[in-house]
Amino acid sequence: MKSTLDCLAIMPVGPRSKIEYVQDTIASFLHYFDPARSLLLVLDDSRNTELQNRIPNNRQVRFISAQSCLEDNTKGHNTRGLLFVKQAVAVQVVSKEYDWKCLLRLDDDALVIGPNPQLDAMKIFDAEPHIGMLGAYLRRGDGQEKRPALRRQGRRLLKRLVSRDIFRHPDMVKTLAMLMIRSKLNGYKLGDMCTGGALFLSRASYNRIESIFSKELGHLRYSDLADDLLLALCNAAAGFRMKDFSDRDDVMAINWRGLPMPLDELVQRNKKLVHPVKDPKNLDHENMVRAYFQDIRNSSTPE
Repeated sequence: MKSTLDCLAIMPVGPRSKIEYVQDTIASFLHYFDPARSLLLVLDDSRNTELQNRIPNNRQVRFISAQSCLEDNTKGHNTRGLLFVKQAVAVQVVSKEYDWKCLLRLDDDALVIGPNPQLDAMKIFDAEPHIGMLGAYLRRGDGQEKRPALRRQGRRLLKRLVSRDIFRHPDMVKTLAMLMIRSKLNGYKLGDMCTGGALFLSRASYNRIESIFSKELGHLRYSDLADDLLLALCNAAAGFRMKDFSDRDDVMAINWRGLPMPLDELVQRNKKLVHPVKDPKNLDHENMVRAYFQDIRNSSTPE
């Protein structure tokens, strides 16, 4: 009999990930997510044998090798189509053991800063069953519109259909074309997506994607499109819509780059998920942000 979870979270970890930061993101998950109703799946492509040894043994965290998710030694864009396929396979494996209600896709430069954000997501999925994905959709966590960036992503999608991939990877192009056509018929605008730093997917959307497209999704491993864009495309092709969950009064504060708002404002607005905590222009920024929320965790009791 399967164990039941409110939330299955998946966090890819790559060779450039810093172990100390991965540990801290995992610690934030363990602090704020109900241990009896959630599981964090770490998709480990770090190639660092020390990673798992430095994470305390915990039933709420499970590691799965990213390479074990491939039937062959396919090489490609680790943060794009190939990552999308690895995540899909990893979730398939774990779903044989667990019956979960929503999926959280989490980057290792994201941080959980409030209790049980999955409960807020599940309320929306239950009340609006046509919604399959929640996150920073049309607006960033700082309130700015994402439409110009989304249209650029849409142009990238169209270029894949007329690129040399037609000859190199015809099955991939055929799959992309099929997903785009089905998405457009469902009202999707090419390029629409939730920022992948942290987003929720409903179980209903996942089930429909699995039942309709599972045989074709493996072809997307050769794509150079971002994994969050591919997931949004699948969500739309399966007949589901996206919704902003990262506006100023929502529990998520998700930007692509740059902290969405000052640290004290994140706390005052009762945010529960934030991305990114890093700043390429300031190497000390991530240490400062993580230390700030470590202090809060150390002085509080998880709900």
